[in-house]
Amino acid sequence: MRSLNHRQMLAFRAVMISGSMTAAGRILHVSQPAVTRLVRDLEAELGLVLFVRKWSSVRPTAEAVALFREVEKYFESMERIRDNARQMREKQDGRLRIAAMSTLSSGALPEAIRRFRTRQPETDFFIHSDNSVHILDALQHDEFSVGLCRVPPERADIDHVEMPVSSAICLLPRDHPLARQDSVSVADLAGQPFISLGISSLLRMQIEASMEAAGVQPGRTVQTLYSNTVPSYVSAGLGISVADIFSVMAIDPDKIAVKPFVPAIEFRFSAIFPAHARSPGAEIFSRVFFDVVRDQIAEVEQLFRT
Repeated sequence: MRSLNHRQMLAFRAVMISGSMTAAGRILHVSQPAVTRLVRDLEAELGLVLFVRKWSSVRPTAEAVALFREVEKYFESMERIRDNARQMREKQDGRLRIAAMSTLSSGALPEAIRRFRTRQPETDFFIHSDNSVHILDALQHDEFSVGLCRVPPERADIDHVEMPVSSAICLLPRDHPLARQDSVSVADLAGQPFISLGISSLLRMQIEASMEAAGVQPGRTVQTLYSNTVPSYVSAGLGISVADIFSVMAIDPDKIAVKPFVPAIEFRFSAIFPAHARSPGAEIFSRVFFDVVRDQIAEVEQLFRT
């Protein structure tokens, strides 16, 4: 098999993202027939049918969806090569690639980037949200400058700096009867409409373990994959929830009450570094992020008194 053609992969990627040959042509500034020819050449090269064609529309096959994941990795690798070359040329960390748990993306990360740029204003950032398992693996393969995720206690092989430890909190509609209490216990969740985290969340597993130990069953549930979307469901009156502190950074205190949750469930995570070395930029960013987390924990503790 010959080496794959970069232009063929560009055309395939553009069709997958845009949903049509015509739109892909506009993105790539080539004609629709040119895109069609490149995709057909790629199919012939791979021996795969990538799109089901009907009239003017195309639908990706299962093989195309699987291939797209690998093609995205290829383009991400090309971007890293360009970034590394620029950094070597300019003799500095010109770009930080950060992989982080999604709960950090809406509050802690933007603030950390803002503070970092007061020190190094010329730095570009690439942010990737994922779960801890994938982030750990990616950092072991040097795919990012720094990761922000949970580190299993037994993983002594991972270079990391633990961030300040917080505890899970309870979010309730402001007019909920439990909002008048100083704290919310696992027993209080019995029969209550509940906003649950995604099935792969470690915090969800810990909450469910507390419920099971207490013999508690919540009421009707709404499950949301990302904890930073929890406040939207709580403020709509759809239930109460137990989440990490970073999910409440942008809440409306007139609609949501935040209370300590009992028993305490610790939320621990770390800044982790590639297997080969820490870059100076990643080292500085980890220290800045530590300060942001410490400050945001203090902000949430203030909410307990309102």
